[in-house]
Amino acid sequence: MPANRKLAAAVALHQEGRLDQAEALYREILSTHPQHADALHLSGLIAHQRGDHATALENVERAIETAPAVAVYHANKARILRALGRSADAVDAARAALALEPDNAETLSELSGALLEAEQSAAALTAAVSALKVDPDLTAAKHNLALAHFAEGQRTRDANQLDQAETHFHAALNLNPEMLEALVNLGNVLRVRHRLDDAAACYEAAIAKSDEIPEVWGNMGVVRQEMGDTARAIECYDKALVALPDNPEIRRNRAQALLKLGQFEDGWREFEWRWQTGHFVGVRRDWHKPKWDGQTLNGETVLVHAEQGFGDSLQFSRYLPMVAARGANVVVECPGVIASLMAGVEGVEKVVPFGEQMPSFDFQVAMMSLPGVFNTDFNTMPADVPYLSVPERAEAAWRDRLGASGGLRRVGLVWKGSAAHQRNEWRSPGLAVFKRLAELPEIQLFSLQKDDEADDIAEARLNDTITPLGQSLKDFSDTAAAVVNLDLVISPDTAVAHLAGALGKPVWLILPFACEWRWFEDRDDSPWYPSMRLFRQPRLNDWDGAVDAIIAALN
Repeated sequence: MPANRKLAAAVALHQEGRLDQAEALYREILSTHPQHADALHLSGLIAHQRGDHATALENVERAIETAPAVAVYHANKARILRALGRSADAVDAARAALALEPDNAETLSELSGALLEAEQSAAALTAAVSALKVDPDLTAAKHNLALAHFAEGQRTRDANQLDQAETHFHAALNLNPEMLEALVNLGNVLRVRHRLDDAAACYEAAIAKSDEIPEVWGNMGVVRQEMGDTARAIECYDKALVALPDNPEIRRNRAQALLKLGQFEDGWREFEWRWQTGHFVGVRRDWHKPKWDGQTLNGETVLVHAEQGFGDSLQFSRYLPMVAARGANVVVECPGVIASLMAGVEGVEKVVPFGEQMPSFDFQVAMMSLPGVFNTDFNTMPADVPYLSVPERAEAAWRDRLGASGGLRRVGLVWKGSAAHQRNEWRSPGLAVFKRLAELPEIQLFSLQKDDEADDIAEARLNDTITPLGQSLKDFSDTAAAVVNLDLVISPDTAVAHLAGALGKPVWLILPFACEWRWFEDRDDSPWYPSMRLFRQPRLNDWDGAVDAIIAALN
């Protein structure tokens, strides 16, 4: 039988799935025509179908050496390279095929798949779109386009380009409504954008498709918590933990929900899971010394180390005298900007700013673990203020600097927290919402805002009504000295609010509708700070409503 008739017969057998007979004929052809390109190529495809991708690649490359201008050889080489996990080489092979046959929809789709595997999602999206322009019904191209939109959504989400991320996740779901990953990721983006009802709807839709994905229950818990439904959030976390009992993120979130409801015993215990979360990777250290668990000591040194924000350290430094009362020699490690304040706390023997040489110690404990160590609840919460102090000389210097009040009430104002805080946008009302305070009689406003003070005041056109102090405050000791000379501090949940509360000064805290655990639920006071009043958003995102209440109280 001539080679061309053998080839036709072999192809027919191949198409019928009779691979052994087809392969035998391809071998017969190659025994007499070893450079027969089609036989090499097709025998390579049989090897590929059987999972022998190395042999497949060898045969197809031999075919290309013999006939380099055949597009399908390059296209199938791309498929084989993808099977071998060589995605970058597969991209090159697909592009070689398209150079010979530019409008081949299947090859464009193959290129899209290879680009996805090479983590080039933008290029993959372009290739899939091109494939569908040629063949709008090509299923593989639609699949790759959905995956490309999903990958681009993840990329833009990670780059904080949330508009684009939302668009890409929607596009992926339009192409494949069953793509649970896109549905859940869309929910995550919507949650970050404070569109909580829409985020919850995404999670509910995902759960309706499959209620066996525990991470979705964890995400639902977060959004319920941010909607102010703390009890429902705990139910969601509990469902997630059935399958993921050791997930530190879910357990930390659950801890904060428990604490917000005043369920302290479980809450403090669960709160220790924070050390296993990704957020604490950069904070976690191996101390090579045991954790102090509250036992009575006889002069041994306990290192109490700050771990999170300035406000956290200022709030929980109230426990330092209690550590000393258990017989400990107390050494505190903390940020340098609060070191002088920590040094003035009763019972503290030594303060070590971050980065400086650590003295020897016998035990260590994180400052935010102290409430759990002392079994804190509403009945035992230490709230004797002031527990921070200001040297008389510094207080007098700031009294002279502020000058005579002229009978006006001096009100210190903060309008946003540190941009480094992951929930800063959520907790910070900004200056514009406070403009009405400047219109009140008998009020003199002083800015205690450190970040962007001058720009924010100028943008709000309040240069003539707010006296800026923020840029003159070198550290928290300066801020403390200024605060003790004011009549009132108004602030969101920032370190300045904790500072004023710890100094026993009147402080009015403006809070989002669903605030942090430490302010609990349905209270307008704080058991942590007797001199503090809480002004909560009456509904989600309603800062004006909270300021209305502040103005009424001022009047």
